Formats: sequence, C-alpha cells, structure tokens
Amino acid sequence: EKHPTSGKDPLALIDYISLYARAIAEENASGGKVVTAPTNGACAVVPSVLLYAKNHLFENLSQKAINDFLLTSAAIGYLYKKNASLSGAEAGCQAEIGVASSMAAGGLAHLCQATTQQVLIASEIAMEHHLGLTCDPVGGLVQIPCIERNVLGAIKAISASKLALEDEYKPKVSLDEVIATMYATGKDMNEKYKETSLGGLAKTLEC
Repeated sequence: EKHPTSGKDPLALIDYISLYARAIAEENASGGKVVTAPTNGACAVVPSVLLYAKNHLFENLSQKAINDFLLTSAAIGYLYKKNASLSGAEAGCQAEIGVASSMAAGGLAHLCQATTQQVLIASEIAMEHHLGLTCDPVGGLVQIPCIERNVLGAIKAISASKLALEDEYKPKVSLDEVIATMYATGKDMNEKYKETSLGGLAKTLEC
C-alpha cells in the first residue's frame, strides 16, 4: 500500500536515504558484519550515500565510479586519521559520524564531477556542522542515538556536496582548519561525553 503522500512529497527521497542508513546501522547494532567507515558506530553514512548515488542519482553507475567514490572517501578519512582522530573515546562523535559525513560528502562531490577544491569544500562543510557532537551511547550500546545519527550524517553529507558544487560558493574555512578545530574541540570535551556513557543521553536515559 502506498503512503498517502506518495508522489507528492518533494523530499520523499530522504526516506530512502534514511532506510539505507538505518538498515546498515541496525546490522552493526545487532552484531552483524559491516565495514568500519571510519568506525563501526558510523558505518552507515558512507555506504548509504553511495546507495543514494547508485540507485537515485546516476544510471548504471560503473564499478570504476564506485571505486573512485570509495577511494576519495578513504583519502578524506585518512586526513582525519593522520591529523586528528577517528575515535569517539578521544574526540566525541564528531570524530565518528562527523568524519563519516565528511568522507561521504567528498566522495559524492567527486562522483558529481567536482574539482579537487570542491571535493575538499564538501568535506569541510560536512564536518563543520558536526563540530562539538558528543559520544553518549545509551547503555554503552551502538543504538541510541547512534543509529539515527548515521541517518542525519548521510543527509548532511549530501547537502554539503550540493553546497560545494554551487558555482558561487566561496568558503571561509578550509578542510585543514576544520580538522584541526575538530581535534582541539575533542581534546577540550569533558570525558563524560567521550564514549563513557556517563553524560548526555546516556545519563538522561539510564538503562
């Protein structure tokens, strides 16, 4: 049975992105096999953006294009690994969902024929709007708020990519600067908000 707003909602595509991200994140939460991209807790962002591109944005996306998306995403992730952190225990969820969103944004921009500069801009935008995000898993499990954060991380990645591809978009912040900011913010963050489940939602919704 079709949803009552089927065919009328211009944002209906978001439902598919949400479906992809939730399914992958739930596979991880149930102990299934996933790819750490860059971590298990943030494993759904990159593949759900790739599924969006493959199933909705391009016709007959080639294996080479898929490989290029993954390589671009991995290259962005390496910049964070080398210059900052990929660990929620060290820098909060900004280092997990934030990095995953940044990786996916760069990969999608590359698929859309972006210049190298635009790829970097897309990655920067995605991280900029995850700065300060805490890691506060309820009960120490990768479920609440992690699953929904994967959904929003994917949606932000797509939006960041689209912003970066606008002809007149001139960013004030570089990717290097946002990486440094993320790491500094993580270092300043109280330990309660770095995967210890001692603060935030983990404290409010004690199991």
